[in-house]
Amino acid sequence: MIKRGKKMRSPFLYAKNLLAVVCKKIRYGKKFSAGMIQTFDHLHTEIYGKGEIRLGSYNQNRGNLYLVAQDGKLKIGDHCFFNTGCCLTAMEEIVIGDNCKFGNNLVVVDHDHNYKKDMANEFISSPIVIGNNVWVGANVTILRGTTIGDDCVIGAGSVVKGTVEPKSKIVQKR
Repeated sequence: MIKRGKKMRSPFLYAKNLLAVVCKKIRYGKKFSAGMIQTFDHLHTEIYGKGEIRLGSYNQNRGNLYLVAQDGKLKIGDHCFFNTGCCLTAMEEIVIGDNCKFGNNLVVVDHDHNYKKDMANEFISSPIVIGNNVWVGANVTILRGTTIGDDCVIGAGSVVKGTVEPKSKIVQKR
């Protein structure tokens, strides 16, 4: 439908997304929760072990969003947008605030493989926290142990690890 030069969302799309949320709730039980109004296109969820996925309301994506909770917790606030080809994998915890926008091919991963042969654990993990009103460009990788403050901008192609102070702009020159 078109109204006053702007494209409106079809009621069919909202019904389809509501059904998808209900199906995921049935499949995963208490390990999955989401606000009832979502506009997801090709949302892929995987929950293993003690993993949990919690989604706020009014989130959307534009094709192929992968949310994986492998014994970890993945929490996404309200009004977040994920462009095509984003993947978030939590073995410990990933928390995303409200009103965040993410560009194409985002990778957020809270763990690394432990390459030291004398270590008993296969993975090393630490939480990731992304504040409110954060804008992240295309092809960005956010690594374990990262905290991004409110109102930050992360430029396309950046690799982020560590603390990013609120209202910062990060651009990595190549």
